[in-house]
This record gives sequence, C-alpha cells and structure tokens, in this order.
Amino acid sequence: MSTTQDTGADPVGDGTFKMHPSGDIVTRDERDKRLQESSARRSPKNDCLGLSWDQIERMQGGKLRRDNGAPLKKLLGPSA
Repeated sequence: MSTTQDTGADPVGDGTFKMHPSGDIVTRDERDKRLQESSARRSPKNDCLGLSWDQIERMQGGKLRRDNGAPLKKLLGPSA
C-alpha cells in the first residue's frame, strides 16, 4: 500500500479502482475511505500568495476568471 495521498480514482472494470496519483488497485470501500481522507485535508495554499484559492476568490469578490491573470493583477495591484 502506498503512502501517497490519493485524490481520485478510475474504475478498472472488475469492481476495483485504480487510485490517483498512487496507482494502487483497491476495493470500493478502500477507495471511498481514501477519497474521504483526501477531502478532509486542508485546502492547498497558493505558493506565491500563501492563500488558498478560495481565500483569493473571496478577496476578489467572486470566482476567479481565467483570462490571462487579470484577476490576480487586480488583486496584487498595478505593479504585478
């Protein structure tokens, strides 16, 4: 069994699942357990700002738009 914390799974076709990113083949119960543990973890921080993406979106006042970094530039100011 891998120590990698899995974040997703694909069905293999025989009732088992291949976990991602570990690649372990597991039963449905084990898959559910690992994905539950995965969702219970803290949200990751953005390396540049030290904030989660949810925190950045709240500061901006809505969902981040994916338009060449304009929302991030708005958040950081004209020097970005």
